[in-house]
Parts: sequence; structure tokens; C-alpha cells
Amino acid sequence: MNGYEKTHKHSIVLVVNGFGVGGGELKLLELAGRLDRCKYELAIVSVGQGGALEERFRALGVPVHVLRKWCGFDVRLPFHLAALLKRHRADLVMSTLFYADIMTAMATFFYRPKALVSWEVITGQLSWYQKWAYRRLANRFTRVAAVSQSIHPFIIRDRGQDPQRISTIYYGVDLDKYRPLAPAEKSAAVVFGTVARLVYQKGHTHLLDAIPGVLARHPEVRWRFVGDGELKGELEAQVQRLGIAQAVEFCGRRDDVQQQLGTFDVFVLPSLWEGFPNVVLEAMAAGKPVIATAVEGTIELVVDGETGVLVPKEDAAALAEAMERLAADAALRERMGQASRHRVETHFSVQKQVAEFEALFDRLLDGQSQFTD
Repeated sequence: MNGYEKTHKHSIVLVVNGFGVGGGELKLLELAGRLDRCKYELAIVSVGQGGALEERFRALGVPVHVLRKWCGFDVRLPFHLAALLKRHRADLVMSTLFYADIMTAMATFFYRPKALVSWEVITGQLSWYQKWAYRRLANRFTRVAAVSQSIHPFIIRDRGQDPQRISTIYYGVDLDKYRPLAPAEKSAAVVFGTVARLVYQKGHTHLLDAIPGVLARHPEVRWRFVGDGELKGELEAQVQRLGIAQAVEFCGRRDDVQQQLGTFDVFVLPSLWEGFPNVVLEAMAAGKPVIATAVEGTIELVVDGETGVLVPKEDAAALAEAMERLAADAALRERMGQASRHRVETHFSVQKQVAEFEALFDRLLDGQSQFTD
């Protein structure tokens, strides 16, 4: 082996829809900042738009490119992206989110890296044309890295992907950033809180419907809603109709999620569907018991009766029962909170996530069988 081979770094290009503040974009930023620079030369490409996270990506000290689109589906982008991949001599490319997946898959007709990985982070309904595009390009992907086991059927059904090409790499959380707060820093009243966009998927309306029943037995309990979105006005009107304004606070979008979690005694996420809810990981790392709906990736995080309570989706009565149970039992909240923290420490650290991505990259780059998982 010559000296070049001993010191050669593999070139990895990470492609994303844009640099807006979303869960997938934030997790990509975290991953890019932790990948081993002694092993990999990194570059990051946005296909379509910049955004609020662009400067944070640039602060990583790696090449960052924004290929702006001029229409909804800009057919020039695959050519421009292929040229960038060639410039960086990309050995492996990983795309995140639909538009990036399709543009990158199309680019591989003009520049073929050794491996193309799609990081699948959502389970939302795909339109007919999204399904069509994914199925037409399914064989361009060497591997799909899914954020949970639960979304494998979605990837197989809607993306037309070979099950043997799917691996699971769970999200990880920074255990140093999200830590339990000392009891003295918590509110005296029991506080149920949620952190989520105010959109249909997150099921806030069912949580609000559950509150009057809890207040009838525990009038001191309070709820905090962190997040913003298109349903804010409707949800505020629902609070007024239910007569619970004195117990509910809408906090808006916040950048200090870890501090907000510290003000909760119990975290609640009444979603109608989830891929793998990172905010539940963060709440568990902060030592919070979790009440959540038993959907997709959430059931792989929350252990019912141990780290929290799982309830059926769209079931306000079940939500109310779970909240009443935890509102009345401080010892149970403490026990479940400790179990939450322990579960994240054991199974869902960001170090474990990064190590699993690097192991996947190395297997693909070293030419080992890509269908051994």
C-alpha cells in the first residue's frame, strides 16, 4: 500500500432539500458536525433553497453549496448536482427528504458514486407523483437508512424499495445537552407540556379536548404548548370554547427547547403519525415521563408503563386518563422519568447514531456486501 492509500479520505457529499429549520435538517446538521473528519472529506449541498440553517452548516468548516431552483421541479438541477459531485470526487452521497432524494438519484445517471444512501426520516403521505418518482428511481439507491423499524413498510410500499436495501439507524440525542433539571428548578404545579408544530399531524386538538376532564379533578394542573403553525388560531379558539384558557399557555416557537423541557413535569405528544419523534428522545433524555399516541416510531421509544404511557390516537378520553394518573402520583412521575433517561442513555445516544452511520458508510465504501444487515 502506498502513502496516498494510507492517508486517503473518502469524499462524502450530503444533499438536502434546503436549509430551513426542520427536524430532518437539524439532525443532518448534527450528524455532519460529528462525522470523523480524519476519515471523510465532507461537502454539503442544498438543492432548491437556502434558509436559516445555512450559516450553521457553513460554520462546520466544510464546503457548502446552494443550487437554487427556478421552478417546482427544476430539471437542470440533476446536471448541476452531478457536476458538483464530480468536482468533489464523491465516493458516497447521502440525500435527505424527497426533493433531494429525487434530484440526487437523477444526478447519478451523469455521475455515479460508489454508493447512494437515502436517509428516510418521515412517514407523511406521499402524493401520486412522489410515489411514481421514487419507484422509478428505487434501484439508484444503494441503501435506505430508516429512522425506525416501523417505517420499513412505508418505504417498501410507497417508495417501491427492496426490503434488503433498508437499514435502521435510530436518531440519537446529545445526552450532555439534554439533562434532567434539579427539582428546585421545576414549577410547583404539575405541568404537562408538548413541543411540536401546530399542525394536524400533531393531534393538539385531541389533547385540548382531554383537558377539561383533568381540570375537573386536578384544577391546579397546567399545560404548555411550545411551537407555532397554521392551526394556532383554531387551537386558541378551541381553548376559549372549552373554557380552559386559565390552564393553557401557547408559548410560540422557541429555540431553547432544552430549557422549555425543564419546565415540564410530563411530556405529551398526541400525534396521528410519526417517523421517529426526536422531541420524544429529547424529553426522555431530560428525564421526563412521556404520554404519547401509539403510532409508528413512537412505540419504539416509549415503553408503556415503564417510561410513560401509550394511548390510542385521536382518543381524548385515554389522554385524560393517562394525565390524571400521572398528575396524581409524583412517585410514578419520578420513576418513569428516571427510566426514560436510562433508556435513552442505553439505546439512543447521538454517539451511537453517528457510529452506526460511519459503520454503514465504511461497509459501502470498502466494497463489502451492501445487503448484509
